[in-house]
Amino acid sequence: MVTTTSPFLWLGNHRALDFLNTEHVQRGDRVDLLPDLRALVAWSEEAGFLEAATAGCVLDRWEGSREGEGALDRARQLRSALRALLERPRAQKAQGQGAVDVINRALRLDAGYTEVVRAGAGFTRRVHVQIDAPDQLLRPIAEAAASLLCDVDPALVKRCANPDCVLYFHDGSRNHARRWCSMDLCGNRMKVAAHYLRNRSG
Repeated sequence: MVTTTSPFLWLGNHRALDFLNTEHVQRGDRVDLLPDLRALVAWSEEAGFLEAATAGCVLDRWEGSREGEGALDRARQLRSALRALLERPRAQKAQGQGAVDVINRALRLDAGYTEVVRAGAGFTRRVHVQIDAPDQLLRPIAEAAASLLCDVDPALVKRCANPDCVLYFHDGSRNHARRWCSMDLCGNRMKVAAHYLRNRSG
């Protein structure tokens, strides 16, 4: 569950983009919000991919271990692969296939099961994650990436209009006119800068 004190940026309007946004730019420097396995587990829990009890078991079993570090490395590879597919969608076939292969490897991980449950007047999916190896943390993230790549109109997957920002979002606005990752982070800042330049040139 996302909390108000979360260190993560939940503004992508799609879980795959929220995962991509665990790497961002602050004061000109790249910042990785996934420095360790604990952060990856916390992100997965806030994203709704892990229940609290399972998250605790993962940390008890693999935090500080070689297997946990390997899972974190592969999570970052998955993030880089998704970024490559979004930033260079028409890249050379071999290069693009490498990024797709990273996602497909994570999709092949067996990590539990999905069931349909009632939600209000309709239905929703509930994923039950069973973690027997830390790499299985990547399966629901890869599922979200597959959903983004296969089911979402690519024209509505946008990078923030601030040239110094690397955050992405799915534009679900009525007129598809959203330009900023958020008004607080970039929108107001860029509007103030544009206003200053207009007045200065005037």
